[in-house]
Amino acid sequence: MKSTSAVKPGRNSNLVDYEGAPTGIGASGSMTAPSESFLAAANARMLARPPEQLASAVRALVERTDSWRQHECLNMNAAENTTSASTRRLLDSDLATRVTEGFPGDKEFPPQVQNNAIDEIEATLIHLARRLFGAEFVEWRPVSTTMAFMATMLATTERGDTLLVQSMEGGGSMTYSSDGPPGWMGLNVVEIPPGPLFEIDLDATRDLARKHLPRLIIVGGSYILFEPALAELHEIAQSCGALLVYDAAHVSLYGATGCSPSPLAVGVDIVVTSTHKILGGPVGGLVLTQRPDIARRVLHLSFPGLLQTRDQNKLAATAHALAEMVAFGDAYARTTIANARALGVALQEHGIRVLAADRGMTDTHQIFADVAALGARAVEERCQSANILLHAAHLSGDTERGRRTGLRITVQEVTRRGMHPGDMPTIARLIAAAAHDERFDGISALRDDVRAVAASFPGIAYSFDV
Repeated sequence: MKSTSAVKPGRNSNLVDYEGAPTGIGASGSMTAPSESFLAAANARMLARPPEQLASAVRALVERTDSWRQHECLNMNAAENTTSASTRRLLDSDLATRVTEGFPGDKEFPPQVQNNAIDEIEATLIHLARRLFGAEFVEWRPVSTTMAFMATMLATTERGDTLLVQSMEGGGSMTYSSDGPPGWMGLNVVEIPPGPLFEIDLDATRDLARKHLPRLIIVGGSYILFEPALAELHEIAQSCGALLVYDAAHVSLYGATGCSPSPLAVGVDIVVTSTHKILGGPVGGLVLTQRPDIARRVLHLSFPGLLQTRDQNKLAATAHALAEMVAFGDAYARTTIANARALGVALQEHGIRVLAADRGMTDTHQIFADVAALGARAVEERCQSANILLHAAHLSGDTERGRRTGLRITVQEVTRRGMHPGDMPTIARLIAAAAHDERFDGISALRDDVRAVAASFPGIAYSFDV
């Protein structure tokens, strides 16, 4: 079955979002030509170097990029966040080399004494996820949201089933597009027509659900200004016998803290979230549900089907990060939303049009700017050169235009670094200066300004560091 939507960015389309887009594998399964060229040059350069030099170079690269990100950049990338120092320290643990197989309190391997600590760590992580999200059941082990979605789809579908999904043009993720796992799982993908503000058209969704009788309806994704009408979508799913799945990878904290309705409380069957983007932990994924039948299948598919042993250090760091969100998440979420709105207002004062200005611009940490007149890729390049880490984004109609015309700008990391609405005019001024400087005049000075702002916020707020 073909997608019903005409908007379907392909694997190599310049409209495919960076997040989740293949970067090294071509359609044939081989490396892309640029990647092959890069790796060939790297291989030739490294052949004559002894291993101790290569190891030293790796350490230097990590130290350099850590220092650059922490002291010289303003990271406004929606796919990332920073962690607290106390969370990060747990990643540097001997647990990184240890194995554990099975469920806490009933491990299959290794013998029990070796699992005593990790069983308690996992129990803590599960407790905190339940407490934060109001979930009865938690799958805590996926190494990414993609794996979390794979476990969800494998547990709830059979080959030939249909998924009704939020399209990538409409703000969804490649994870549940026909180019992602559903394609090789033999699932049919029908896309919900995209809205201009990445919203869900309930009438169109209802009509498509009646026509195609999907097994899953998946909404949410990468571009979210306003939470979808989840209660109404739940009714649509029930009317056609589908399960409603919410991709809350970017926004799970808002439902957890009451900034928006709790997805599980309004009837969503399965919530999938990352553990890093808005939650400020290491990269990973969670599956949340109130349904014991779904939980049973997901849990037993994850182990031993999708993973056998786990990196224990990441589980410990994730538990620590979730504890911080239980303690400080409400204030962090509300300040993040306030910062996003304040940044949008300030950008408009510099002549940069921000979407949804008549609706307060956003209910999340994301805002979208229309920079078609300036050239989205050119603005991206100038901002990156100034160490303002943001990227060009597709807006409504960009598939027909054949180019990106927007910017996706987010504030979850600068908020975690301690910034407030009063700091957003400074960031807006820096973005506007980079956006309008077509000749790159003054980029070096602008980089100095960015460094000065970053240096003013050396710590991590909303954490147990302070």
